[in-house]
Amino acid sequence: MNDPRIRVLVVDDDPMAAAGITAVLGASTDIDVVGRCADGDEVAAAVAAHHPDVVLCDVRMPRMDGVAVVRALGGSTPRFLMMTAFDEDGRVLDAVSAGASGFMLKDEDPQRIIDAVRQVAAGDAAFSPRAARQLSMWVRDSRGTDARRDAAAKMEQLTTREREFAIAVTGGASDADIAQRFFVAETTVKSTLAVIRGKWGVRTRTELAVVVARSGA
Repeated sequence: MNDPRIRVLVVDDDPMAAAGITAVLGASTDIDVVGRCADGDEVAAAVAAHHPDVVLCDVRMPRMDGVAVVRALGGSTPRFLMMTAFDEDGRVLDAVSAGASGFMLKDEDPQRIIDAVRQVAAGDAAFSPRAARQLSMWVRDSRGTDARRDAAAKMEQLTTREREFAIAVTGGASDADIAQRFFVAETTVKSTLAVIRGKWGVRTRTELAVVVARSGA
């Protein structure tokens, strides 16, 4: 029988931060921290040894940072959830572009971190409303004219309802939040977001949010 518990590898060069994150995740009955790494250059061996479902990875590390780790190892399994202590750390955007499934700020509410691990393990993207605002700010600061025009053209492809859902995602709303806000079934939200991803040729919720942020919507 497959183990229903979510296997997590914690990667952080700060021992106190790693211990704190491990303690937060340990409060959940469905998450196991199966290993810890102090730098990005240790991750490949740890993934091979522990087979995590999710790698909870710091962005800034001295030898190999989180962006380089995602570029080297990112794929369908394991999935990467990035964490940073720096609100201004635009490197997270690089990690998302490289294939990370989302990011959280380290001082988020512990339950949000637990929920984010669950979302990423289930194949979704995860970022809290506060992290979503940060993502939007980074994207807007970094976007070029061509990227902005492309994103605006993509927004024009959407129906009114699809546009509303896409903008809600960029605000950090979950499928359940969107369903409640627009008085529809959660399955309707999931199918609508899948249609948007198909129209835009993006794979994840985070990539979808980047397009919306670049458009200025």
